Amino acid sequence: MFKKTMTTIGAGVALAAAGVLASGTAAFAHECFNPNRSEQGNAGASHSQAWLTVHIDELTAGLPEADAECVLDAYAATGAPTSFTIMVKGAVGQDGTIASNNPHPEKAGDGSGIDEIFAAHGADIVGSFEECGVPMPF
Repeated sequence: MFKKTMTTIGAGVALAAAGVLASGTAAFAHECFNPNRSEQGNAGASHSQAWLTVHIDELTAGLPEADAECVLDAYAATGAPTSFTIMVKGAVGQDGTIASNNPHPEKAGDGSGIDEIFAAHGADIVGSFEECGVPMPF
C-alpha cells in the first residue's frame, strides 16, 4: 500500500513537472500515454510496474474547493480524458521515455500511437486553470 501511494505521489510530481516544462515548450513533456487504449486496457496496464494511472483531479489537490470545482468543470467541458495511464518505467535506449527519440515531434499529440500528455492536452489543462483565474499549482 505504501509503495502504491509513493508511486502515485511520484506520478503526480512527474505530471506537475511536465506542466512546468510544458509552459515553456511541449517538446520536453515526455509523460507518454496511449490515447487509443480502452479503459479496460488502461486498467490492465496500471497493474504493471511500468504504467500508472494518474487523474486530472490530482492537479487540484490543495486548492480551495470552489477553485478546484471550477477547474475540473472547465476541464470536463473540453472533452479531454480525466485520467492518463502513463509510463513510469522508462523505455530502454530511449532516454527513459517512449517518445524521446521520436523524429516527428509534431506527432506527439496527434491521437495516434503513443502521445505525450502536454502535447495532446496541455492547452486543455492550462486553459482550465486560466479560465477560472486559478494559478497553476506547479
